[in-house]
Amino acid sequence: MFDDAELNRLFRYCRALTDSEADAFDLLQGGMERCLRTPPADSERRIAYAMKIMSNLWRDGLRRERVVHFEPLDDEPTALDPALEGLEAALITRDELDHAWRELREDEREILFLWAVEGYTLAEVAIHLDRPKGSVLSIVHRMRRRLRPESAKEFSER
Repeated sequence: MFDDAELNRLFRYCRALTDSEADAFDLLQGGMERCLRTPPADSERRIAYAMKIMSNLWRDGLRRERVVHFEPLDDEPTALDPALEGLEAALITRDELDHAWRELREDEREILFLWAVEGYTLAEVAIHLDRPKGSVLSIVHRMRRRLRPESAKEFSER
């Protein structure tokens, strides 16, 4: 049903969700079991179908652990801020990237993976995650603000 390149792509997606190689393998295996039990109606969309299954499995696991993240709503952007520059344009070292990746929440890593690695637009990410586009834009806005180099310098000086 899936070739090696597709399985590797799905593994990278699971790795982005879980931030753990072992958990990513478990999530991939669980997702593949479900895909084989109930294959998609449209074979053209089997990767998207598998990603949705894995995303749902991952979210179910988080719910079981009762992990809840709250963020203040007072800094919600009303429109796409022109100051929002692409994360992909930033030049950072591997250590900075590792540090930044660990600072991200699970939902932020998923959005960043779909957007920066898979090349989805933010509108497509919102559709894929079944979330309002404004929520996705807000998450990206906050994520960029937290990961700006000025923020990292302030954080390391503490």
